[in-house]
Amino acid sequence: MLVDKTGWSPSGTQIRWWITKLGLTIKTVHAELRFPEGPMKLQTIHDGHVLATHDRSIYIESADGDGLTRIGQLPEPPSARIGYRLKTTAPYRSLVTAVTGRFPAVNVWSIDETTLLASIDRWVYHSSDSGRHWTIVETLPESSPPIGVLPSAVSVTDESIYLGEYPLDGDTTPRVLVSNDGGKTWATAATLPGVRHIHAVQTDPYTGDVWVTTGDRDTECLIGRLRDGRIDIVGGGDQSWRAVELAFAPTAVLWGVDSVYAEQKPIRTLSRAQFDDADPKPETVHEVSSSVYYAETVTIDGEQWVLFSTAMEAGEDSTGPDTQTVHSDGATVVAASSASAFTDWYELAAYRKRTTPADRWNPNGYVPTANAYVFLASDPERGVFINPYNTDRDDGTVQTIPPQAFAAHS
Repeated sequence: MLVDKTGWSPSGTQIRWWITKLGLTIKTVHAELRFPEGPMKLQTIHDGHVLATHDRSIYIESADGDGLTRIGQLPEPPSARIGYRLKTTAPYRSLVTAVTGRFPAVNVWSIDETTLLASIDRWVYHSSDSGRHWTIVETLPESSPPIGVLPSAVSVTDESIYLGEYPLDGDTTPRVLVSNDGGKTWATAATLPGVRHIHAVQTDPYTGDVWVTTGDRDTECLIGRLRDGRIDIVGGGDQSWRAVELAFAPTAVLWGVDSVYAEQKPIRTLSRAQFDDADPKPETVHEVSSSVYYAETVTIDGEQWVLFSTAMEAGEDSTGPDTQTVHSDGATVVAASSASAFTDWYELAAYRKRTTPADRWNPNGYVPTANAYVFLASDPERGVFINPYNTDRDDGTVQTIPPQAFAAHS
């Protein structure tokens, strides 16, 4: 069932009604945890607690859940130039983002109970004490974006950590990097010639396979699995295979299309029975009007929920057709459950991009402008966390949708 973009479907209304009825109106962790320095970026759930950043500072939720503690700061690389400070460091960053909009410049990933990994610009950082102290362990391609790689580009298996590079120049061959010592040293696991950059590297929780997604031109779009130093392609070759983050279910893999010039972006599902087919046939189970970026899954009372978030993009796709129309009307969160075989979708949140001076006046597009995102995280006991970012409201807050809200609609 498609959700009307102007409102909630009847089933979506039921979810919102149950949240209100149970006294579970969505609250911001921003208010509950007293984020001290302004808008935050949700990073991950680390050892059961929310971990977030403001500029290069790292914050962790207190044990009793009623506050945030600043635990450390990512150091500035000795070779960093003024551009690094403009993108990552107060007060310079605030001056820049006041014009361009807030763009994410820090990633942090939880590897185990004490190990964290982070990326900024060209540098990968490692911490073995939950973020108090950091060491630079790897250098990324020179054309990497402010955030280094996408938040979806790091995956952990029983033995290894994988990271997918995100060069923007179109000339650098991206690599899947691997670490076998908890992120302290890195080597090349695979190279992807003919691909612009890697969107995601993910571990299938049901098989242990490492999956990779890429973009952006038709020939660069693929979804595949890392096998013996190469990518074994499951499908690709056009925009319908242009995915960022995958969602894994027991019987299928799901993704949404990331293509701003496509009028509608399908959410697709591919049965596990077709993973090795020569010509797999994904099914479309939903459509949204903005590019799909991030995915999250959570199981509540034995029922799996899949969530995708879209981005409201600031401009055209540089890799798209010479003549293109931008179709991007909001940053939203949509969800479906295994009870409907992921065919009934509900819009849980919707935002617009925050307007900045560069949006109003920007001759020849000289000044870059930032997209609006919704970052996601989940915890089976606490529910789903959503973080609208560079949005017209609730910007930089972390909101919770508790398990009861999902269970009420099971």
